[in-house]
Amino acid sequence: MRRWPVWLRWGWTLAVLVAALLAFDSAQVLSRLGRLSASGLIAVLALALLQVVLSAGRWRYTARLLGLPLPWSEAVREYFLASFINQVMPGGVLGDANRALRHGRSTQQSLSALNAVLIERLAGQIVLAGLAILAWWWLMPGDVVARMMEGLQLPGWSLVLAAVMIGLLVACLWSRLAFAIRSFLSALHFALLRPRVLLVQLGVSLPIILCYVGVFLILARDLGMSMPVSLLIPGALALLLAMVLPITVAGWGVRESVAGILWGLMGYSPADGLALSVAYGLVFLVASAPGLVWLWPIRRAVA
Repeated sequence: MRRWPVWLRWGWTLAVLVAALLAFDSAQVLSRLGRLSASGLIAVLALALLQVVLSAGRWRYTARLLGLPLPWSEAVREYFLASFINQVMPGGVLGDANRALRHGRSTQQSLSALNAVLIERLAGQIVLAGLAILAWWWLMPGDVVARMMEGLQLPGWSLVLAAVMIGLLVACLWSRLAFAIRSFLSALHFALLRPRVLLVQLGVSLPIILCYVGVFLILARDLGMSMPVSLLIPGALALLLAMVLPITVAGWGVRESVAGILWGLMGYSPADGLALSVAYGLVFLVASAPGLVWLWPIRRAVA
């Protein structure tokens, strides 16, 4: 199957984003965004930069468990570079693939370097999913959940179809990538699933996710939103999960569409959710800008 060219995937992303803005009162979204303050932006940018440094530390810890050298300065540099690439290139994973490739070349252990990146990202996704489940279970009021379930009624056959598609995907990947998968599973046990290591990985990943959630909370207050924290936290975690889908550039469009729908289902203005989502995307785009410092010498070397 041919990949979509970059310009077409950017066009798709913009189309989804514009559709979300038009569907959920773009004028109100822009009005909300105009309320952002300098102090609020400084605070969220600090959190966004902090999570990059913490994530680099998680990657370094994982790599060292797999016997790969990774100095602090290199980990931070490569993570900023990866963050910038993820923000501007389709799919949201090309930056991670690049840092795995570059680390593999420098250590001459490409497969182990790839496993380190995969495991490091997986640790974060495990904590994100766990926090999302806990937040929706403990914080979300029962009447809000009931109202959302009424608006999201799915036929039973759709769940069966989803299970079959996932099964076929797993079978296809196993048949084509059996050796790499076995190597990954071995590395996964050593660098994540051992009890003591798992505690460290989850303990490092928790403050990273809290940085993301903190950005949402600060932005929501700066935008003048009245939604209580008991709804904001589950909502923010749901948006973070939605961004995992690699179908647009940096989650743009998907995140905004989910925000508009989710805020409406929770009984609040969809435009509020959309404004919060757009502000979040802009913050992390700006926070990834230090990656440009290291991208420039790479481009010159290639030229």
